[in-house]
Amino acid sequence: MTVIDVHAHHVGTHAVDRIRDEGAAHTVRLVTADTAGGPVTRVEVGGRLSGLPLIPPLTDVTARLEWMTAAGVDTQLVAPWMDLAGYELPPEDGLWLARVQNDSAAVLRDAHPDRFRIAAAVPLQAPEFAAAELRRAVTELGHEAVQIGARVGELGLDEPMFEPFWQAVEDLDVPVIVHPAELEVPERMRRLFLHILVGNPSETTFAAAALLLGGVLESHPGLRVLLVHGGGFLPYQIGRLDRGFTAAPPAARAAGTLSPRRLAGRLYFDTVLHDDGALRRLLDFAGPGRVVLGSDYPFPMRVDRPLEALDALLKPDESARARILGARELFGQGRS
Repeated sequence: MTVIDVHAHHVGTHAVDRIRDEGAAHTVRLVTADTAGGPVTRVEVGGRLSGLPLIPPLTDVTARLEWMTAAGVDTQLVAPWMDLAGYELPPEDGLWLARVQNDSAAVLRDAHPDRFRIAAAVPLQAPEFAAAELRRAVTELGHEAVQIGARVGELGLDEPMFEPFWQAVEDLDVPVIVHPAELEVPERMRRLFLHILVGNPSETTFAAAALLLGGVLESHPGLRVLLVHGGGFLPYQIGRLDRGFTAAPPAARAAGTLSPRRLAGRLYFDTVLHDDGALRRLLDFAGPGRVVLGSDYPFPMRVDRPLEALDALLKPDESARARILGARELFGQGRS
C-alpha cells in the first residue's frame, strides 16, 4: 500500500528564480535582510512580506525525500505555500504567480513521478482566471488537486463570484484543499503565535461554514473538499452550525436546504491535530474514508512522524488504516 501525505508545501527553485528575474513586473519580489542568525529571505507579494522566511526545506528536495523516508511516507501531495497565494494582486499578476508555481511544481513531479503529486495554485480573486489556470494545470501539467485559501480578503467561499471556479473543479473532478492563507490580522492575533495556533483552525472553520451554510456543497454535489488541520473546529462544533441552520434570523439564514450535519459527510479532513483524543473524535465524526494522512511539512507546526499517532489508534484495524493512508476516496477512487 502506498502511504500518501496529503498536506505538505513546496516552493520550487524554478519558482524562486522566476520571481527573482521577473517578479518585480508583477509586484512580487525577494527581500533579503541581515539578522543575528545570518541573512534571511522573504517573499514580498503586493507589498506584503511573507510571514516566515523562505526556509530551506521549502525548496530542498533532497531533505524532503529523506524526511519522507524517515516518516514512512511514500508519496506527498505537495501544494503551494499559502503566503504566495497572491490574492491581493491584480488578476493578471495573480495569474502569473500561480502559473509560475504550477510550472515549477511540474518540474518536481517530473523528476520524481513516484514520490510527488501536485495541487495547483490558482488566482482565486479572479475566478474566471482561476478556472482557466486550473484547467491548464490539470489537463496540460498533470496536477491532481487544487489548493485555495479559506477566504479571499473579506469574501467567503460561498460568494456567487466564485461559481466559475467551483464549476471548473467539479468538471475536472479534482479534490480541493482549503488552507488558511497568511492574511492581515489584528496584532492581538500575532502575540504568542496565536494567528497560527488559533487563527488557522478558525479560518478553516469559517471556510467550512461558508461551504455548508452558503449552498456551495449543495449546488455542487460532486465536490471533494479537504479541510486541513483536522477541519479546524468544525468536527467539534457541528451541533452549533446545525442549530444555527434553523435558529438564525431570517436575514442571516443559510442559502441551501440541507443541514450542515447532513452535508458534512461530503467533507474530508487531514490528521494534523497533535492530539490523540482529537484524532479519535475526528475519526468518530467523519469515518476513516473521510480522513487522510497529513504532516504540514516543512513548517514549525508539522507532524514529524504522522503515522505514529494514527497507528496507535488504528493498528488493529488494517482496513481503516489503509483507507486513511491511501487517500483513495479523496482522489475519487473506491468512493463508498
